[in-house]
Amino acid sequence: MVGSGRGGRIKVVHVVWRLSTGGGIPQVSRQILAGLDPERFECHAVTARPAAEEDELHLLGPNVTVHPLDYTGPPNKVEELRIPLRYAAAVRRIRPDVIHAHSGTARHALPAALAVPSAGRVIEVHEPLKGGLHSEWTNRIERRLITKARFRPFAHSSDVRDATAALLGIPRARVPLVPLGVEPHVPDIAARARLRGELGVAPNTRLVVGVGRSGQKNIPLFVEVAAQVLTSLGDAGPAVAFAIVGNQGPEIRALIEELGVAKRVHLVPPLPRLQDAFDAADLFLSTSNYEGFGIAVAEAMCAGVPVVGTAVGGVNDVVENGVTGRLVRKGDRDALAAAVRELVVDEDTRTIMGEAARERAMANFTRRNMIDGFAEVYEAAANERVGVGR
Repeated sequence: MVGSGRGGRIKVVHVVWRLSTGGGIPQVSRQILAGLDPERFECHAVTARPAAEEDELHLLGPNVTVHPLDYTGPPNKVEELRIPLRYAAAVRRIRPDVIHAHSGTARHALPAALAVPSAGRVIEVHEPLKGGLHSEWTNRIERRLITKARFRPFAHSSDVRDATAALLGIPRARVPLVPLGVEPHVPDIAARARLRGELGVAPNTRLVVGVGRSGQKNIPLFVEVAAQVLTSLGDAGPAVAFAIVGNQGPEIRALIEELGVAKRVHLVPPLPRLQDAFDAADLFLSTSNYEGFGIAVAEAMCAGVPVVGTAVGGVNDVVENGVTGRLVRKGDRDALAAAVRELVVDEDTRTIMGEAARERAMANFTRRNMIDGFAEVYEAAANERVGVGR
C-alpha cells in the first residue's frame, strides 16, 4: 500500500507517556521507531512528558519526530481530562496512517483515533486485559477499544495472546504474536573481570545474577532462594555468590541482613550496560510473579547464560525447560533453590544449557525479528484504514 507520509511512506505515531532511556515500554518504542526502515515508514511519537535532555532523543535518528506535550509532575484531575485531548490535537496535526497505543495507557489514544478516523489503530497488549497491574476500569476501556473502536491487538507472548483472545472471544489468529528481541551479545571478558572485582567475587566463584526491582520481580524470593542455596551448600560445595542489579528498597537490604547473607548477596545499582552483568554471570535467576515477555531472560540467554526461573507469562516462551534452563512453579522457593543448586554444582550441564540458550535466543528473539514483526502489524493496520481496499 501507499502511505500518507513523505514519499508514500506509512506514517506511524506512538502515543506514549515518555520516551525515556529506562523502562520496558519506552525502550521498546525507541527501538522500534529508530529501527523501522525509513524508506517504508515515517515515524512520530507524542509524549505527555517534555523532551528531556536525559532521554537522549537525538539517538533516535532523523526518521523519528517527537512531539512533547510538556506535562511535568503527577497530573491532577483536570489534566487527566486534558491530556487525551492534547494527544488528539497533536495526532490530528500529524495525520498518521497508523496510531499505536499501549495497554495500561491506551485510553489516551482514543480521542486521537477519533480525531483521525481514517487511521489504522493497533494496541500493544503487554498483559492480559483482566486483573494484573491495571484497574478493571482501565482493562474494560481497553477491551472496548478492541471490540468497538477498531484497535487491532498484538502481543509479545503466547500467554498474553491466548488470554486476550479468550477474554474477547476472538480467534488467536486475530492477535498477532510479535516476540521482543535483543541485540546480539558480544562477550566482554574485561567487563566480567571488572564487575566481579568490584563485588569481591573470585574468578572461580559461581555468580548467580537477577535483574529488577521488588514487586512484580519478587526480589524477596530471590534473596530467600539465595539464602537457602548458600545454607544447603555450606562449606562443602562450590563457592557461590548472588547479585541483584537494580535499585532496591530498604526492605531488601534488611532481609539480606536478617538472613545473614550480606557477604554473598550483593546489590548492584543500575549499570550503564546491563550486558556487563550477563558477562559476569554463570547463571540467571528470575523469581518474577509475572512477565509479559521476559526481556532480561532473553538477554541473559543471548549472552550464553542458562536460566532458572518461575514459569510465568512470556518466560514460558523464552526458556525451553530442561534445554536452556529450568522452570518451576511461581513462588516455589524450594524448587528454585534445588534448580540453582543443581546448575551451580554441575558445570557440564550448565555449559550445555548456556550454549543452547544462546542458540535459541539468536534464532527466535533478535531485535531484527522484532522490528520486522512490528512492521507487519503496521502494514496490516494501514491496509485496513477506512477507504483503503474497501
